[in-house]
Amino acid sequence: MVDLKTFGVKPGEGRYYEEIIYSLALLFNIISNEVANYLKSYNLTIGKMNILMAIKHQGGREGIRQVDISKHLIVTPSNMTKMLDKLEKDRLVTRNDLMDDRRVKLIKITERGSRLLDEIWPGYDAIIKDIIKDIPIKNQEQLAAILTTWLGQVK
Repeated sequence: MVDLKTFGVKPGEGRYYEEIIYSLALLFNIISNEVANYLKSYNLTIGKMNILMAIKHQGGREGIRQVDISKHLIVTPSNMTKMLDKLEKDRLVTRNDLMDDRRVKLIKITERGSRLLDEIWPGYDAIIKDIIKDIPIKNQEQLAAILTTWLGQVK
């Protein structure tokens, strides 16, 4: 169990913004570590999985422009290129020139990539559920509503 006091945060002193931000940051680290450990056996990183998810769910059959993936995931174009090189080498994605503009790369997930995501999903979902299991459903609903509302307002 993490005690916010070890980070210089004094819960209950009215600095709720500090408690929220530190709690979110610490939870992010916990979740990232759990998911990263799970994905190792599939030779994937969280970044690669997120790219595959964006391609599959936002690109659909038509694919998605490489620059749009970069913007969505807040990844620099050079890092995106490196990650896509690896995914392409593993035959999880394909890159093609856009018909009207060869400068634009259209990324599509392969059948192999799609199957891999389908295989990974149940274990990933179980990890997420396990992390949040101690929060009653009603509180989960409230927290989800608060966070999604807040996320929608962040610039």
